[in-house]
Amino acid sequence: MLIYIINLFVVVLAAFLAKKSKSIFVSRLLLGIAFASMILVAGLRNRIVGTDTGYYVRDFNGIRTFADAFDSGNNGGEYGFWILQWFVHLVSNEYLFFLLAIALIVVGCYQRIIITFSANIVISFFIFIAMYYTFFFNAARQGIACAIFALAIGPLLDGNFKKYVGYVLLAFLFHSSAIVMLPTFFIVNRTSTFKNSLIIVLVGCVMFFFADKIIEFAATYQPRYAIYGEKSMGGGYLSVGFSLANFIFLYAFKKSVSIERTRYDCFLNMLLLDILIGLGATFMGTDPSGLLRISYYLGFVNMLIWAIVFKNLTTPLSKFVIGYFFVLVHFTYFILATDRFSNLVPYEFNPFIILR
Repeated sequence: MLIYIINLFVVVLAAFLAKKSKSIFVSRLLLGIAFASMILVAGLRNRIVGTDTGYYVRDFNGIRTFADAFDSGNNGGEYGFWILQWFVHLVSNEYLFFLLAIALIVVGCYQRIIITFSANIVISFFIFIAMYYTFFFNAARQGIACAIFALAIGPLLDGNFKKYVGYVLLAFLFHSSAIVMLPTFFIVNRTSTFKNSLIIVLVGCVMFFFADKIIEFAATYQPRYAIYGEKSMGGGYLSVGFSLANFIFLYAFKKSVSIERTRYDCFLNMLLLDILIGLGATFMGTDPSGLLRISYYLGFVNMLIWAIVFKNLTTPLSKFVIGYFFVLVHFTYFILATDRFSNLVPYEFNPFIILR
């Protein structure tokens, strides 16, 4: 657990010093240190760290040629992920380099989004590490897809549908669930009013009314999507409960937002969809490794919307009080989620590193 806390500290401290630095070179150097920390923690881990890491390593060991990658794509789709594995084999057959490649893509996408769109990179990096960073330790394919889709936030805010579709289709090459993000473009980029929020809720209710049929259709294309509709003991209550409380606060706070209000509304609408997916999956009692994971395509905007919150706080007292609870709640979530979910603890280094 300690290595995750150290990584959080290094990344946030580097982001803070980069934000304060008046030197572009020093700022970029510090952001490079943050980037390297996130890459190394993810890439140097043992295959037992992360519930599904071992399965991805097994698949990686079975892809040695481009023909292997292409055949796997023909059998299961998502050509991007299989071609990535073949490409890594051109460098090395050690899975260490495969995990590093995944981390480079995922962290690179999110860091670009933070640097480009965040009103406060310190807040954004803190939320990224606390809530989203370790998702791809377990769900590598979907983790890459979510990271690539995050790049679509620019075209979404600009109203550029063609570029938005391009990012969605690129994400689709790594995880076909990304295709469900296409209609999001027409749903979230509007003012966050009661009427528009109600429309989003109604759209969400209609989708869940037909959820079984949608999942059944998806399973005909990819049999593994059948898990999205399978009933289980449920789960994900911590993340869904946290997301709900988070959304309630942000929705109530919107009346205080005057700076970057258009972006705030768009992000808030995305989080409304995010919580609807979470509540729907919980209500349906589905496996948390299924439908609930779709919410990761949307929830990343927490990194950006909270930065806007702090930009709109006008008094030292409000900054202190909200900042105190913000850090306390997110750090607590970080500790609980890291300790309990996805076999992230205990962390072990790749034996390839230790033996060398």
